[in-house]
Amino acid sequence: MRNTSADKHPMFNRRNLFGATAAGLAASSLAACATSGSDGDDQEVTVGEDAENPFGVDPKAPLDVVIFDGGFGNEYAVAHQAIYNRAFPDAKIEHTATQAIAETQQPRFAEGKPADVLDNSGAQQIPMDALVSDGELAELTPLLEAPSYDDPNVTVLDTLREGVLNAGTFNGKVYALNYVFNAWTIWYDAKLFRDKGWTPPTTWDEMLALCPKIQAAGVAPWTYAGQHPVYLYDMFLMLAGRHGGVQVLKDIDNLKDGAWGHESVALAAEAMHGLGAAGYLLDGSAGIDHIQSQTAFNNNEAAFLPCGSWLPNEQKAIAPEGFEYAPMGVPPLEGSVQPGLISAGGDEPFVVPKNATNLAGAYEYLRIMLSQEGSQIFGDTVQATTVVKGVALDNEAAKMTDALVSNPDDMFQPQFRYWYTKMNEEVRPALGQLINAETTPEEFIARMQTVADETAADDTIEKFTHDE
Repeated sequence: MRNTSADKHPMFNRRNLFGATAAGLAASSLAACATSGSDGDDQEVTVGEDAENPFGVDPKAPLDVVIFDGGFGNEYAVAHQAIYNRAFPDAKIEHTATQAIAETQQPRFAEGKPADVLDNSGAQQIPMDALVSDGELAELTPLLEAPSYDDPNVTVLDTLREGVLNAGTFNGKVYALNYVFNAWTIWYDAKLFRDKGWTPPTTWDEMLALCPKIQAAGVAPWTYAGQHPVYLYDMFLMLAGRHGGVQVLKDIDNLKDGAWGHESVALAAEAMHGLGAAGYLLDGSAGIDHIQSQTAFNNNEAAFLPCGSWLPNEQKAIAPEGFEYAPMGVPPLEGSVQPGLISAGGDEPFVVPKNATNLAGAYEYLRIMLSQEGSQIFGDTVQATTVVKGVALDNEAAKMTDALVSNPDDMFQPQFRYWYTKMNEEVRPALGQLINAETTPEEFIARMQTVADETAADDTIEKFTHDE
């Protein structure tokens, strides 16, 4: 099946000539397998009886790892590779850290020579729908059903927190290991709030009542990464989902007819529009990037910033002394039926290309990442909640984030921007125009419903759905 995302990224079309499809990758519960090697020369990788080397890694085979060098840096990956070399000292590891993921890695997919492990993250993330639909990724069942690194009687799957695989699952098959348990929240400086006598709002109305007091102190109530308005994506959708319940968001993802016209979506659009219309945005926010918005936030030029839970780590080198990062869920609208709903779960997707040269080594590398030692290294290095159970952190912001995601029933990750490139490309500028009151809520909703309808009607686009 051809996907329109591939039309925009023609380097993937080569794969279709060889009939590679996502559905062609399969695994059984006792001998889960995947394939590696170049086109027409696939080699099977099975989960064997050796718990210390379940994938049968060639100890001398090189391993090629590409890490997104963004909010989490790449120091943790260097440590993971040291663990790999501890087990396989003769294996040469090619370590690449970059923010230019698409620019550097799409040509490698096109040539049939991808990395063995790819951290497909950041602003230059290669669209996951294109990778999955064009059969570029190995399915991760072998990894999940293998014995864990720490206990041969426990599978890797059983070491993971609930819900972490959802974001990397496409029509029931897991194609990405999302390595950090991320939460999209609203951040504020707890010290600033104490010093000013401001109470963190628990509702949207309380937030609106606080905004004039914040302005009176010479601080803008809100800022955001205007050059990357996707930072508003989860904030907007959680407003709608908290008001109407998670089914509102599932209907949007599932391309249900008229889903964007739901009352809760309309109220969320009105609320976002109201921030710009009331003058509650930091001047110039529409033109700044994520680093500039975060720096303005650190300088107490703005009180609230929507961002992911990597924020404290990304800013640790420049945050002022005494700055206290504190997260909260988006304040719910009046009448919200699920006020604790939060966009949280697996993030920072690691994928294994189907044509990886060292597929067995790639699975083993991910198994090491999911060990207690590997996960603790990540948590301690970046001070972010991990996807592995039992990893304790001593950072206050991480503890507060962990508390926000304590109820699995209140966690949901909207997926349409990952599933459908066309909708992702539309929602970004649309949200920026909405919050700056450059478009009306009605125009925003009509715009998004139109692109959703076009996506639903396009038979060349592979469709993905949430379970009801």
